[in-house]
Amino acid sequence: MNKKIEKVSGTIAALATARGASGIAVTRVSGLKAKEIYREITKKTPEHMIAKHTVFYGEGETRIDSGIALFFKGPDSYTGEDVIELSSHGSSAVIEMLLERIYSLGGREAEPGEFTKRAYLNDKMDLTQAEAVADLIESVSARTAAAASRSLVGEFSERVNDTSAAVSEVRALVEATLDFSDQDLEETKHPTHLLLKTKEAKNSLEILIEQTRTGIRLRNGIVMAIVGKPNVGKSSLFNRICGSERAIVSSEAGTTRDIISENITVDGFPIRILDTAGVRDSQNQIEQEGVKRAIEASESADIVLEVIDSREWSQKNTEDKNVLILNKADLLTEKLKIEANKAFLLSAKTGDGIDKLLDHIAGLFMDEDSCSSSITARKRHLKSIKDAYRKFCSAEKGIKGGEALDLVAQELLEAQNSLAEITGEFTTEDLLEEIFKSFCIGK
Repeated sequence: MNKKIEKVSGTIAALATARGASGIAVTRVSGLKAKEIYREITKKTPEHMIAKHTVFYGEGETRIDSGIALFFKGPDSYTGEDVIELSSHGSSAVIEMLLERIYSLGGREAEPGEFTKRAYLNDKMDLTQAEAVADLIESVSARTAAAASRSLVGEFSERVNDTSAAVSEVRALVEATLDFSDQDLEETKHPTHLLLKTKEAKNSLEILIEQTRTGIRLRNGIVMAIVGKPNVGKSSLFNRICGSERAIVSSEAGTTRDIISENITVDGFPIRILDTAGVRDSQNQIEQEGVKRAIEASESADIVLEVIDSREWSQKNTEDKNVLILNKADLLTEKLKIEANKAFLLSAKTGDGIDKLLDHIAGLFMDEDSCSSSITARKRHLKSIKDAYRKFCSAEKGIKGGEALDLVAQELLEAQNSLAEITGEFTTEDLLEEIFKSFCIGK
């Protein structure tokens, strides 16, 4: 489907900065009537990218405010249309009067993400870049912001397009074999060449899947659950990592009965940390529910901190995603400390060993090389790439098994279409609506 699935309509307006009293507020307008609205409000002639200090007028000669007016002539603007930005004082009353004046002159209130949606529809950016705008706005750390910026300038799109090109090369070889089977073409008479290109394209897809998984974790953060028996120091560890007394700490077993969560960043990596109820047999219905939720949290979490009182510890195996923690390590004998070399020895009470633990957690999901080249990504991207990979693997099986090449070519085309969904080259109106409704109004 062609991405030009709808026409933009009307002239839109919205506050581009956050609401609330502030020194400056920026009101943005985009569309065919933007230039006319500029003239009516400022009583001046707009000039492309020339900032003008001016009075903002309401009806007649009524003064609303004074500030800076800036005009961008389409297509050399964010949306690809004529755009104006009015920088006024950040009074709620001033903003409302400006917007009402704009509406009276033919503008309308913008829908969430409509400015960026128009940029996409007007070929100012592709869909991954549009999504990166929202990711950059929502960034919670410098590392997340840097990754979103790389997606915004097109690095993610480039990786997707390169992978699509590799798939296309395989498809071209297959179709050349179909179309010129009776001719002695160098590219088609050696099946090893086709198999080599197939291997290269498959490898490119696998790399893209891993990069996308990392991008999702960087955007959404990882979920880390703290689990263990009652009174092993889970809540103390939770508070120590969070840097505040979020969870109640008590010597009474079963104090924590529901999941307490907090968002933190570790080395620029967003993490949602969960403090769970102590896991034990109990006749108390409320505590039973807490234990049930703790087990569910451990099963769904990306990583589990399994906390054990060092005084109750013995050699054991732990699950792959679990990090074994021996709390109250100051109570361990030297002999046990040596034996516990695969566990993290720490004291939630004093903070000893916490920094080492956090460094380890950050390293589990991203090394320095991947950090420097990371992008932000979404679950829809991963789904499309996995669909492309599945279709490509089916085509690869057909190539190796001697299946009809027309069927193989069709599967390769479908793999390309799945990749094209990521950048918006191949998309649907429903998908666009779902993506842009999560944006803020002024973007």
